[in-house]
Order: sequence, then structure tokens, then C-alpha cells
Amino acid sequence: MIRSMTGYGAAEAELGGQRLSAQVQSVNHRFAEISVRLPRSLSPFENQLRNLLAQSLGRGKITFNAAWDGREEAGRRVRFDHDRARQYLDEIRRLKAALRIDSEVDLATVLGLPDVIVNETAGLPEEEAWTFLEKLAKAAVADLLSMRAREGQALSEEFSRRLDRIETLAKQAEARGPLRPAEARDRMMARLKPLLGDVEVDATRLAQEVAFLAERLDCTEECVRLAAHIAQFRELMADPEPAGRKLNFLLQEMNREVNTLGSKANDTELAKLTIDLKDELEKLREQVQNVE
Repeated sequence: MIRSMTGYGAAEAELGGQRLSAQVQSVNHRFAEISVRLPRSLSPFENQLRNLLAQSLGRGKITFNAAWDGREEAGRRVRFDHDRARQYLDEIRRLKAALRIDSEVDLATVLGLPDVIVNETAGLPEEEAWTFLEKLAKAAVADLLSMRAREGQALSEEFSRRLDRIETLAKQAEARGPLRPAEARDRMMARLKPLLGDVEVDATRLAQEVAFLAERLDCTEECVRLAAHIAQFRELMADPEPAGRKLNFLLQEMNREVNTLGSKANDTELAKLTIDLKDELEKLREQVQNVE
């Protein structure tokens, strides 16, 4: 089943008079790149949350944001971290002595240092915090997965249309193949007659040349392999496992067959079919980059 890597999900939950809102979004990426922003009171659970997101969403550039809102201020208190401030001052005094600086450090400078002022949210028991955050994250992820599934369905329909078109073009190229040796023979005779005049053409030699041309111009093998790749592409689309990387590799193989077909296209009609095939494959490749 095709699932897009692009999506957005959101959820809200309330605990102890505090409302926490979360948003998770993802875009296409070769690997899983996860960014998490949590309120300070929930930051100890960042690694657990990252694992949850990685297991639920697979590949993609994933961003998760959570913040208290509504009545947060009523449950918040400010605390000064005296030990941290003292450590800062001790290190500043050592630095001043080493650099022979006489200026004083004022209170505003100390309060501006990281984590000296601590905002604490009351009413969120430690034993309940992860269960609360996990439930909220799963709800937001479920919302995102729903959007990914809808996007994936749209991609599947687009892929099916493109594959049908590629299949039609490949069949036209394959049907063109058997006609080309005879056309090549006629062109050869048309060029030889003015040069040879009344001299008879050696039928055996002509047959050998036509056979050589037939082998060189034959595109049946490429068309058969292309048809097999199309069938495999459709199988991967129906597979419940993520197929983005496999589809991308398969498109490289399909493009290789079309390139080989193009190298044999000393024929206006076949050259046009090759260009159309390349165009369809490129459109497929662009879309497959967004498949998980």
C-alpha cells in the first residue's frame, strides 16, 4: 500500500487543569530525521518520544511540537536555580582573573544566563507525565497517518495512470520492432540500386546484412523487461510494507531499459516513443520521491 511521507496531524489533551496541544508534520526525506520541541516539564521524555515517532512514521523529515496553552500560567511558578547561578559566578570569576578583567558582574547578567530562571509547571505528576504525553503523541500521529494514507491513495491513482501510459507506449514500440528490418532492407536496396546499376545484388549477402540489422534493431528484449518491471511496480504498490526505496530502484531499471531502447531508435516513430517513455518515467520518479 502506497503511503505518502507528507502529512500533518494535531491533537490536544488536558491534565490537572492544564491543556497541552501537539502538532506533528512530515515531508519527504531519504531517512528518518526527527526534530522535537517539548515544554521543559516534559523534556525528560524526548528520547522516548523520538522512538515512538520513528517506529510509527518510518522515513521522512518529521517535526513534533508540543506546548501548554490556555490555563498554563495558573499552574506555573518561577524558581531561581541558586546552585547553577553560583557555578556560573565561580567560572566567571576564574575567567576574569585569567584575563585580568576588573569589571563587576551585575544581577541582570546572571539572570540572563541559561537555566538560571526555571519555569515549573505544577499539577503534572512525574508518574503520569509520559503516559499523558504518549497518548497525546499517538493521537497526533494517527491524524498525520490518516493524511498520509489519503495522499498515498492519490499517488497510487496517479501511478496507475502513468504505468498504463508507459505500458501502452512499450507495446507500440514492441509492435514497431518486426517492421523495421524489412524497412531497413528496402532503404538499403533504394541506396544500392543507383550505385550498382545493372549489377545483380547477391541475395545471400543481402540476407546476411538484413539479419544483422534485424538483430541490431530488435527491441523485443527491452520491451519484455520493461513489461516485467511494470508488473513488479504494481505488485509493490499493493504490498503493505513501505515500498518507496524499492520503487525508486525499479524506476532506475526501467529508465535503463528505455535508454537502451533509445540507442536503437534510428527511426522517427521509435524515437518519439522513447521520448514519451522518458517523460512518463521522469514524472513517476518525481512522485516516487514522496513515497515512504
